[in-house]
Amino acid sequence: MNRIIFPKRNIICMAAAAIILVACDKDVFDINTDPFKDEVYANALSSPIASFLEEQEGYSEYVKVLNYSNMYNALNQSSSGISFTAFVPNDEAMHEFYQRRGVDSLQQLSKEYLRQFVLYHTVKDSILPENFVQKKSVQNLNGDVITIRIDSLNAGQAILNEEGRVVEMGLSAYNGKVYVLSKAMTPLVETIYDRVTQNGRSNIMSEALRHTGWADRLSVVIDTTLNQNREKVITHYYFTLLNVTDETFAKEGIGSFDQLKTKLKSLDKEGLSEDSLLRKYVGYHILTNQYRTEELGALQGSDATRIWSSSATNQVFTVTYDSLATQESDRYVLNAAGESARFVPAASNVLSKNGYVHELDAWLPVWEPEQATVLWDLADYTEIKNIVDAEYYQPAEPTASEQRFRVATAACFEYEMGESGSKNHNYSDIDYVTCRSNMKDANNNDRIVFNLGYMGKVSMKTPTIVRGKYRVELTIIFMTGNNFMRQQTDGNGGLLKLAFDDKEDYTIFAAPYTKVTSALPGVYTSTLYEEIEFPETASHQFSFIVLDPAASTNSNFSLQFDCLKFIPIE
Repeated sequence: MNRIIFPKRNIICMAAAAIILVACDKDVFDINTDPFKDEVYANALSSPIASFLEEQEGYSEYVKVLNYSNMYNALNQSSSGISFTAFVPNDEAMHEFYQRRGVDSLQQLSKEYLRQFVLYHTVKDSILPENFVQKKSVQNLNGDVITIRIDSLNAGQAILNEEGRVVEMGLSAYNGKVYVLSKAMTPLVETIYDRVTQNGRSNIMSEALRHTGWADRLSVVIDTTLNQNREKVITHYYFTLLNVTDETFAKEGIGSFDQLKTKLKSLDKEGLSEDSLLRKYVGYHILTNQYRTEELGALQGSDATRIWSSSATNQVFTVTYDSLATQESDRYVLNAAGESARFVPAASNVLSKNGYVHELDAWLPVWEPEQATVLWDLADYTEIKNIVDAEYYQPAEPTASEQRFRVATAACFEYEMGESGSKNHNYSDIDYVTCRSNMKDANNNDRIVFNLGYMGKVSMKTPTIVRGKYRVELTIIFMTGNNFMRQQTDGNGGLLKLAFDDKEDYTIFAAPYTKVTSALPGVYTSTLYEEIEFPETASHQFSFIVLDPAASTNSNFSLQFDCLKFIPIE
C-alpha cells in the first residue's frame, strides 16, 4: 500500500511553501531555505518522485542519498509549473559508484557532494520517452550539458555523457519522469585545474599553470558582469587542456619545473626570456573552447590533417587522423611532421566543469607546421556558445525545425547596422541558426545569418593561419527566398566588399550568391579569393560591407554563412 506522509504542519502552509520554492532551478533546490528541511513531504494525490522511489524496490540507496543530502523534499515538489526528469541509479549502480569513488557507503561522502550528485542527475521539466530519444543533450539543474546517445545495440537503452546507462525510460511519478540507470554518472564538481592537480601525476604542468596565470583561468567556470545597459551578463568559460604528466616529461629528461624552463631555453632561437617561453609552451597546450579528441581529429572532406589555433599567440598545432590505425591510441597524431604526440585514450576526454583534459604521450613542444587546410566555422566561438541554448548549439544532427538565437552581442563580432536598416523581420541583426535536413552538409549543422542592411558591416578575428598562399572559399546557405540574389532580379546579387586586416591588397568585391548553381535550397561553396598570401603566421581581421541596396528594401535579403575554408596553394 502506498504511504502518504505529511510533515507535522497544516496543508495550507505546505501549499504556500511550495509556491515560495518556485524559482530558478537552483533556488528550487536550495535546501537552506527549505521550510520542510529534515521532514518528509509528499503530494496527497499520488506519489511524486522521491516517494515513488521509496515505494519501489531497487532504489533504496538513492533514497538514502536524497535523505542524507536533504534533497528528498526537493524531488517531491509538485506545485503548478514544477516538474522534473530524474536519472536515478538503481542500487547496483549506486554501489558501483561508491567503488569508483573509493568509498564503502554514502556516509563517507560529504552532504554537499551528494547534493551535487542529485542536481547532476536531475533535469527541469518532465521529458517523455518519445521526446527523450530525439534529443542529443539536456541541461541539468547545475547547468551542465548531459549528452544523450541512443544505444543502437540494446533496445530501450541510452548512454549519458558516455558514462551513465539508461535501462528503463519514463517511469511516471506525479511530478515528472524517472529514467533508471544501471550505471551512475560522475557529477562535475572539478575544474580543469582541479583535474590536473588532484591525482599528483602532473606536478610540473600544475606549477607551470600557476606560474603563467593559467591556473586561475582554468579554475573559473562562470563569471557575472554588467554590460553597458547595467544588465547582468553570465559568461561560461570553456577550455581544452593537452596535459603532460611528470612521467612523460621525464622521457625528455625533464624532472622538475626548473628543468622544464631550462629545456625550453635550450631550444629557443628567438632570444626570448624564460618566462615568455614558458607562457608560449603552456598556452600552446590550451584551446579556448571544449573539444573531445574525435572533434579535434575529425576529417574535413578529404583532408586527414587539421590545424588548430592554440592560446599561444600565433601558434598552431596539427591533428592528423590515421584511418589505418587499429588501436585507438594510434588514431590521432598531433604534429605528425614534427615532434609528434598522441592522446592517451584512458586519460583523455576527461570532462570537467569548464572543459576537457586530454593526456598526451609526449611533451609536445611548440612547432610551426607546414600549411594545411583551415576550416573557420563562424559559429565556433565560446561567446556564441554562451548565448545559444545548450541543446541547440552545434547539434550532432540536423534539427527538425530551425532554432534561431540573436548573437549580435557576442564579443566575437564588431558590427554596425546600415542606416536604412533591414526589412527582413525573420531574423535579427546577427543570428545563430540551426540547419534542417536539407542543409545537412553545413558544418556542425548550423550557420550565422547576417541581416545588417545596406552599408552594414561586420568584422571577426580568424583562427591563426600558417604563412603562405591560399585559395579562400565561403560556404553559404541558400534558401528559396535568396533566389532573387542568385538571379540579380533585385539589387546586385548581394555584392560585398571583403578585406583582411583592412589592407588594400587584401580587399576584393564579390557577390557569392550569384555563384550558386541551382535554385534548390542547400549548402553551396563560392570562391572569394583565388589566391591570397599571408607573409606571417598569424590571426587576421576579416571584414565585409554590404553594398547591395536590396539589403534594406527586400524582405527576403539575408546573408547566411557557414564557414570559410583556407586551402593551401602549392
